[in-house]
Amino acid sequence: MLDLKGIFSIRDKDKVSWGEGIVVTLSELISEQKNSFGIIGSSRKKVLSSFSGNSRSPFRGRGMEFDEVREYKSGDDIRTIDWKVTGKLGKPFTKLFHEERERPLFLLVDMRPNMRFGSRVAFKSVIAAKVAALIAWSGREAGDKIGGIVFSASKYVRLAPHRQRRRLLGFLQAITEASADSSMKVGNTLAETLGEMRRVARMGGIVFVISDFYDFNEEARKQLTLISAHSEVVCVYVIDHLEEDPPPSGVYRISDGFSQNFTFNSGDVNWREEYKEIFARRKKAIENFCISRGCIFIEVYTDSDVPSVLRRAMHNKRRVRNGS
Repeated sequence: MLDLKGIFSIRDKDKVSWGEGIVVTLSELISEQKNSFGIIGSSRKKVLSSFSGNSRSPFRGRGMEFDEVREYKSGDDIRTIDWKVTGKLGKPFTKLFHEERERPLFLLVDMRPNMRFGSRVAFKSVIAAKVAALIAWSGREAGDKIGGIVFSASKYVRLAPHRQRRRLLGFLQAITEASADSSMKVGNTLAETLGEMRRVARMGGIVFVISDFYDFNEEARKQLTLISAHSEVVCVYVIDHLEEDPPPSGVYRISDGFSQNFTFNSGDVNWREEYKEIFARRKKAIENFCISRGCIFIEVYTDSDVPSVLRRAMHNKRRVRNGS
């Protein structure tokens, strides 16, 4: 099968102007703050950190947020007795609370050459950058610390979790610089970067992996499995429609932008079916892996309404985990 990834892109000239959608600017990522409301909610996995914060922990404790009442048991703090309920029912009941604890968010943002591809509206790298910005702004609004790793062919930036706006802007700036990285050298693999993420992600955090999972091999699966054992994981799979379906039947001239030029005929029925089958099989394998490890799986296309896709996906997953 002919691999078109990284060889050419077809731009939608009716929707974008030259330069727009190819690289992302810091001002664009800052502007995503207004679209980020409500994307990030409470974590549903056990929060193991002992630091105070704003995220609602599933641990019932003597925190600040009231949860429910239960019958008083020997050893309970008498200061938490609910006297109103006790008076109504004729026996002592005590209040239970949800303890508020810190929940850092870690973003792994893939900006390698395979992400510099797009046939509609924007490159996958630009969409990945906007996904990262939306999650970061929403998490910061919820009181979470934001950190992570940005990597491209020649750039690698790691940011420890922090709430400061200045530090977040530095992280977004690293993303914009990586989106403009035109180097084609090999750089770090997804597995290597996941291995680094496993070492830096703290217990009880949420790890967002934003990528096209182009090299999601056995080692990458191993590393992500280890991460999911102690952190909640969200895999955001960035896709272009041309990866999923071949272009309309016809003869196309292909170039890598430098010297390689050749043509191919997309009208062969068998070739078209094989093209679609290979991608569908690969996507399904990634989705099944996420399901088997309890990870959230989100598909984002290069022409998606990204804030709506993220908000809907995260809301639906929270409802499932709540049993509603």
